[in-house]
Amino acid sequence: RLVKGGVKVLPFYLLTLLPLFTSCSESSDTVDEFADWQSRNEVYFEQQYQLHQTHSAPDIIKKWTVDEATEVGHTDCVLIDRLVSGNSTVTPLFTDTVQVHYSGRLIPSVSYPNGYVFDQSWRGTFDEATAVPTEFGLSSDLILGFSTALQHMHKGDKWRIIIPYQLGYKGVAKTGIPAYSTLIYEVTLVDFWSKTKGDRDK
Repeated sequence: RLVKGGVKVLPFYLLTLLPLFTSCSESSDTVDEFADWQSRNEVYFEQQYQLHQTHSAPDIIKKWTVDEATEVGHTDCVLIDRLVSGNSTVTPLFTDTVQVHYSGRLIPSVSYPNGYVFDQSWRGTFDEATAVPTEFGLSSDLILGFSTALQHMHKGDKWRIIIPYQLGYKGVAKTGIPAYSTLIYEVTLVDFWSKTKGDRDK
């Protein structure tokens, strides 16, 4: 579900999306999973933004479509947590192709205290030794927050990336993703290379 159109869906996960919409019945003792969802997502992202301002590393990244000198608002940025650091010194360009492992989830909700996982690049339990990474071009139709973060990653990096809905799907709902959703990805950059050179970067 990294693409804006939502066409990158593993058939296996079409089945897992059903509980997201069937967990809440019309009975009076159930709670709306996504009540006041836009406001909740805005509050969550702002809280995370304030927390990331206290980090020593530059863990707030402006969307790649503006230069570093441009002043932007909080929701023109993605937030990152560096889980694993690779040894590479170069990062992908917007014209490059990348290979990644990723999972994406929503913010915590009533039935999903860790956030509903709406998509991931593997089936079952993740095994780095056997999992096949997903491959795509950064210039394909990715959401802006995801392409922004990847252009700052090094090979071997594993990051948690928090994307405000303004750099995600905005007010549009996708399969398994309500409108106005903050998106939280865990991404490992396995490899990348230039389409023009045809060789892999080191």
